[in-house]
Amino acid sequence: MADPFTIVGLVATIIQLVDFGTKLILRLREASERIGEVPAGFADISIRLPLLIDCLNRIKDDAGGLSETTRTALSPVIGSCLDQVKRLDDILVKVTPRLEDSDWRIGKKTIKGLGLEGKVQKIDATIKDNIQILTLYQSIKSPLVSSQWTAVLSAALPVASPIFMVPFERDSNFVGRGDILAQIDKRFADHSRAALAGIGGVGKSQVAIEYCYKFRQANPHTHIFWIYASTFARFSQAYEEIGSKLGLPNWDSTKENKIDLVTKQLNDGAWPWFMVIDNADDMTLFYSDNSMIDKEGSSLARQLPISSRGKILVTTRDSRVAERLTNRKAPIKVHPMTLVEATHLLCSKLPEDENFQTGVEELISELGFLPLAITQAAAFMTENFLTVTEYLMLLQTTEADFKDFISHGLEDPRRDVESESSIMRTWKLSFDHIEEQKPRAAEMLLFMAVIDRQRIPKILLRKNSEKEIEFVTALGTLQAFSLVNTQKGGEFVELHRLVQLSTQKWLELQDALDVWQRVAVIVLANRFPFASFQSREECETLLPHVQVALANAPDINSTKLYRARLLHAVAWYDMEVKGQWASGYTKARASLSLYEDILQEDDDEMIRSQNVLASAMSYLAKSAEAEVLLRHALDNSKNESTQVMIIRNLSVVLFVAGKLEDAAEYAIRAREADNKLHGPDHELTITDMFNLANIRNIQGNHEEAGRLYQKTLAFREKEFGPDHPDTLINVDALGSNMRSEGRFEEAEAMHRKALAARTKQLGPKHTDTLISMDNLSLVLANQGKLVESIELAQEALKGFEEELGPDHPHSLTAANGLGSRLCSAGDPTRGVLLLKRACEGREQVFGLLHKDTLDSIRDLAWQLDILKRFDEAEPLYRRLIPAQEEFYGPEHSKTLSSNSDFAYGLRNLEKFVEAENLERNVISIREKTMRIDNEGYRSNVYALGLDLAGQERLSEAEEKLSIVLEWYAQNWQEYSAAHGLLTIRQISIFAHLVDVLERQDKQSEVETLNERFPEVPGHGFALSDYGKN
Repeated sequence: MADPFTIVGLVATIIQLVDFGTKLILRLREASERIGEVPAGFADISIRLPLLIDCLNRIKDDAGGLSETTRTALSPVIGSCLDQVKRLDDILVKVTPRLEDSDWRIGKKTIKGLGLEGKVQKIDATIKDNIQILTLYQSIKSPLVSSQWTAVLSAALPVASPIFMVPFERDSNFVGRGDILAQIDKRFADHSRAALAGIGGVGKSQVAIEYCYKFRQANPHTHIFWIYASTFARFSQAYEEIGSKLGLPNWDSTKENKIDLVTKQLNDGAWPWFMVIDNADDMTLFYSDNSMIDKEGSSLARQLPISSRGKILVTTRDSRVAERLTNRKAPIKVHPMTLVEATHLLCSKLPEDENFQTGVEELISELGFLPLAITQAAAFMTENFLTVTEYLMLLQTTEADFKDFISHGLEDPRRDVESESSIMRTWKLSFDHIEEQKPRAAEMLLFMAVIDRQRIPKILLRKNSEKEIEFVTALGTLQAFSLVNTQKGGEFVELHRLVQLSTQKWLELQDALDVWQRVAVIVLANRFPFASFQSREECETLLPHVQVALANAPDINSTKLYRARLLHAVAWYDMEVKGQWASGYTKARASLSLYEDILQEDDDEMIRSQNVLASAMSYLAKSAEAEVLLRHALDNSKNESTQVMIIRNLSVVLFVAGKLEDAAEYAIRAREADNKLHGPDHELTITDMFNLANIRNIQGNHEEAGRLYQKTLAFREKEFGPDHPDTLINVDALGSNMRSEGRFEEAEAMHRKALAARTKQLGPKHTDTLISMDNLSLVLANQGKLVESIELAQEALKGFEEELGPDHPHSLTAANGLGSRLCSAGDPTRGVLLLKRACEGREQVFGLLHKDTLDSIRDLAWQLDILKRFDEAEPLYRRLIPAQEEFYGPEHSKTLSSNSDFAYGLRNLEKFVEAENLERNVISIREKTMRIDNEGYRSNVYALGLDLAGQERLSEAEEKLSIVLEWYAQNWQEYSAAHGLLTIRQISIFAHLVDVLERQDKQSEVETLNERFPEVPGHGFALSDYGKN
């Protein structure tokens, strides 16, 4: 007698099926009555469903008398019917809103548009087959022919119960991947095939295993097969097992192609099935003309079953295989886990008391979020009683240790016995396929292993003469195997960290790592451009790869030339583009050292390397060394253009060193040579002109400098554009020239323009940007805009110190300027400290005889004068003036100004005789050089009058003061209009002359003065009340 529980289960299935079928019949009839016509597929089903329901009701009535054999044979047929009716119901739900439309043609279009018409026909065919089996059962169900029924039914459906051929237990700790499982469901809703593609070790097979178990829960009457498709032998073996389990007639003795027999059975059989084709990585196994299956008659891909009752899920590393096996549908990408998923996975594999240790997130990141790597790490920790922290320290000891880890495999019962269990061996399987199918792709991968793995520009991977199709297909192969990912609009690719380490480990095992590291240096040396405004983005892109290549380059003679070239180019990039002169100096020196090992002294590459190193030396206040190196290079050079380049640079080095006359001589030589070689309007000739302008500006010849700046700026704006770095340097320099001429508003506009453009182009911390900022601060101070000036000066100083260090010349210049501005703003304590720091720092860096050192001493001395700290200023002037006479010459404007300033201090210290001598010397030089029609000359005459008055030489003092007052009397209105109604200078001259007259009892002359200048207020000034002359 049949088991009552089994009978109840069968009856329940029949009742559910009858209920579904009845509802479908009613819905189809309603649609037919409303519109009079339905698509052919629906019409056929509406006829068959009543017959099916009738058969099922009869079986239900006889359920109590069914034998065990009959019940077992009928169950899958009825289950298949239920599956088909459910599918039909899903289709009707999709098109129901349009079936209710007044125009049935819309519904028909919807069915076709969604690709549902073919599916309806397949469902109808399956129901038709099942009805035939059930009808056959009804016709021979008598006990007399029960044996006939069993035989016939066995032929129609050879197996008695659903097969589950998944060779792995379900993972009770399976975590995450819900999005991928949902994508598989969605794909199977409309298609019979889907594929999972991703890098080896990412968890494709684990997702497939989990999906099989979920699918069995939802479809208990469905066969589930698992085929390991790494080789033809394994594929064939799986089909052998399927055929055996299906119980196909004469299976063991048949001479026919067994793969064909299984495929035919799955295509034509009534039982629904689901198949996983795992590790379908080898394209040639499925599509090559030389595959083993082809020798037996057809391609393996065409041997895969196609049935309305079946579904196939493919797992592969090669997305191209995935697309071809799924009728060109894009595969579902399986990416490394998210942080949350990876954390759950690791913790689920560790003992409960250790799964919330510190370092978990860091370890997961080290392992690249790959499930295989995480699982292997957990197994290693458990087996060796390590904590996460201990294991992480082990990995991070050296990169070699990490490579050993990814080469080490521990057996995983949830992976196929032939599936590699280490990251390294998993990578090797992919590499072997790639090397066999596309050697050029394997070559690309080996190259990428020895450069930075991120933001690899495609152009770097491409050979100069390579055809487009060859390059695209090679890179496509790597992308298909998920070994590289495309970034940023397809211009860059990225290599997974563990893929790179695995590749490096393989190269080590092949004794080929140093070979490819040498290749990397050569390729990058040929690709890295000499830095310019136009090439800066390309340099920035290649720089990370250059750094890796240089760090790992073999120290052998065959690489020295390329390493030297690469270091030379990167050194110039650091200096010219990034403003990182210290870094550039280090690379330039290393480059020259390599050149010296392999080249002769007169080799042009050697000399150009010396030139770049000299530029770095000069910027880093090593001007003496730079000059020696350049003169040595000039002596050895045999190339005319190289000689001119050295002369040009020597001019700059001498200028920085403060040797202005020599600098001007070399600038003129370079200009004449470039004019001869290239013409007057060539950029090199213009550069020479600009260098000469800088020299003339510092020499005090502001008019000539201004003309040169204007000409070079016009050329650069036209040829390079307004935002080119050379143009902006010119704008800033012209602004400084305008400031020197007292054209402060124009200068401010220039400096603001340069600062805005440089900030946008180079960033706020670039040294060129900071120079513009400091220049703007200076001209704002000249206009009395001290608040903004000090803010900018402080920002510039901070930036220079951060970028270059506190003792760099730029930092000291900024400190000097800020100190002066703070003193002017009423903060002498901080101001004098900064000025002293600048003095000491510049003298240490440059020595005493340098323009920057001399300027710092003069600024400090003058601020001490203003603070009436004359005794502190005096020793500074006594060092300053002889040094200026030696450096600039006794007739230079700066030397003369310092003499006058010192005389002022001496006068306030009542050292009138020495002050008189200084003033007479300055007046004599001005008269000698015809520089008497200016404010400076009149100030000296006025000061001399004060010195004489201080010695009680009143008549001589009266003479000098009267001369100056007469000049102001003749130009009174003009001077007042330019400097204010009455300036302190006008008032003080008048007051001093009145004082001298009164001390001589010349009261009538005093009254005459008062009558001549009634607008001057009463005198009564004391000598100590007067400011600077």
